[in-house]
Amino acid sequence: MLNINKKEELVEKKDIDRIIDNIRGLSIDMINEAKSGHPGIALGAAPILATLYNNHIKIDQKNPNWISRDRFIMSAGHGSSLLYATLFMAGFDIPFEELKKFRKLGSITPGHPEYGVTPGVDISTGPLGSGLASSVGICLAERFLRDYFGENIVNYYTYVLCGDGDLMEGMSYEALSLAGKLCLNKLIVLYDSNGVTLDGSLESSFNEDIKMRFESINWNYLRVDDAENTLLLDDAINIAKNSLKPTIIEVKTVIGKYSINEGTCTVHGSPLSSDDISSIKEKLLLRDVPFTISQDVKTLMEEFITNRNKEEIERWNFEVEQLILEKKNDFDLLVNSNNPIKLMDIDYMYPEDMKDSTRNVSGKILNSIAKNYPFLIGGSADVSKSSMARIIDTLDNSLENPGGRNINFGIRESAMSLIGNGLALCGLTPFVSTFFSFSDYMKPGLRMSAMMSLPIIYVFSHDSISVGEDGPTHQPVEQLAGLRALPNFDLYRPADANETIGVYKAILENRKPSAIVLGRNKVRIQDVTSSSEVKNGAYIVAHERDNLEGIIISSGEELELTMDVYQKLIEKGYGIRVVSMPSMSLFERQDKDYIESIIPKNVKTFVIEASSSLSWYKYVKDDDNLFTIDTFGLSGAKDEVLHHFGFDSNIIQEKIERKLNE
Repeated sequence: MLNINKKEELVEKKDIDRIIDNIRGLSIDMINEAKSGHPGIALGAAPILATLYNNHIKIDQKNPNWISRDRFIMSAGHGSSLLYATLFMAGFDIPFEELKKFRKLGSITPGHPEYGVTPGVDISTGPLGSGLASSVGICLAERFLRDYFGENIVNYYTYVLCGDGDLMEGMSYEALSLAGKLCLNKLIVLYDSNGVTLDGSLESSFNEDIKMRFESINWNYLRVDDAENTLLLDDAINIAKNSLKPTIIEVKTVIGKYSINEGTCTVHGSPLSSDDISSIKEKLLLRDVPFTISQDVKTLMEEFITNRNKEEIERWNFEVEQLILEKKNDFDLLVNSNNPIKLMDIDYMYPEDMKDSTRNVSGKILNSIAKNYPFLIGGSADVSKSSMARIIDTLDNSLENPGGRNINFGIRESAMSLIGNGLALCGLTPFVSTFFSFSDYMKPGLRMSAMMSLPIIYVFSHDSISVGEDGPTHQPVEQLAGLRALPNFDLYRPADANETIGVYKAILENRKPSAIVLGRNKVRIQDVTSSSEVKNGAYIVAHERDNLEGIIISSGEELELTMDVYQKLIEKGYGIRVVSMPSMSLFERQDKDYIESIIPKNVKTFVIEASSSLSWYKYVKDDDNLFTIDTFGLSGAKDEVLHHFGFDSNIIQEKIERKLNE
């Protein structure tokens, strides 16, 4: 292989070996102190991280969030001790005492890497495959932003360390396939290929030809037969950096290198014995004293990285100052992407008959936002014609059109959500879309969105059994309850166009991971609904005329049915209130006085929603007061299916009347 770097630009081999061995010693000390961790990857893959950080990665240790830095994703997140030890040696602001608190409550060195906790950690990882899939979004964001601002402002590589488990998980294959299609040539994956999984030999579960697999999806494949040969590893990384395709470098490592159990699954996930640690340190010529490093080695690594990147950082700062006013404002918007985004004008024309589906309204609002906000980007899992989640006046993103804001994810829901996370980590506001019943495919990405608090917009259409003829496979029932249970995640189900407008305002102002759940069917745009009230999560849409006897809560298209029930009960003289609850989580964040004013205690409460009852027991104590569905749906005409499951105004009105008279 050709060595593109000049020899004098590299730390001498004997010094990089000392860096590697100090990282190894520090990693196993952290694991031993915690009595928990994964020493196998720390010992085996240390040469990969040391070489990458020392010789290649563009970073500013004093500004770990520098927008043009190279990104590193520890997709094999169980190797966190290796990452923390490397970041410490590289000069990031990680106090030495925090290494001793590895995996302990309140430390900045948690068991798996967590975004926003440890300086130098670019993404939360742990579930295998998720980091690798998200790296595609991070790389795609780089190309989009480089096209928008110019290569002097945004220009970085995305590096990943992955293992066998990452490659076996289906979500990663989906994402890597799309990366090949889009020719994301600045994505470089370093594959820690050690032939061992937790349960034993890799051959027992995985025998794919990695070279053939990756070349078939338009990737480069390189191989380094010995991780200890850092010169060959340097060569491979340099070749990858000059490639026209994404690259995977298979690096043959020995899990638990130098341990008495090296090369076996025994060393994967359990702390080493004290005798084994002493033996390893003797082989590495390290002092057998816990948490002892060679300060001269740390200084060497830190200063080399600083000096290597100094000129680039200075040049970048100069280029930012030269940005024209328009681009400077956009740049400020990008780097402050967590700030609320205020929607000034919404381009939505109300239809003459005042009927529209919420999915159709959503599509129009997305396009209205896109006209004024340049960092809205996204797409669907091949259902944009049904979910309406597509920006009309822009090109599809591709190698030829890197500034395109529509991403054709294909039928890759799992990857789509994780790629969206990668885009959001780079300051963009992504939207990703599919049918609501298929949100199940996206749960890993949804969970990581919530954990990292990323402002990603999930646009789900076909929201209930009212999709009719498509049948139970396409009729979501339990999905609302499932996503309402997800911490740090806002789910919205608007009733009509007014509430849909309000939902988008709330999503962009709150900057939290959110889902908007939309209906396929046209519904009446109610006189009583309000876009401005959505920010409260729930509000009164129909008041009682005299004494309050009962409250009916509803969401989504069932509000139209609820208003019909309300009218029947009012005409019979009952004191009924109707509450629209587009977002349960938002409502529960309001103060107690507001909550009590909307849903007072000790008043009979009913719920009408064509989904699982599980969400509603905090408001309704009696099962007979729930007009919900806890079975799978049926295939048939919409109205027939709804009537079959009791979603009929006459049926519901009679049942509520009986309950009020008890």
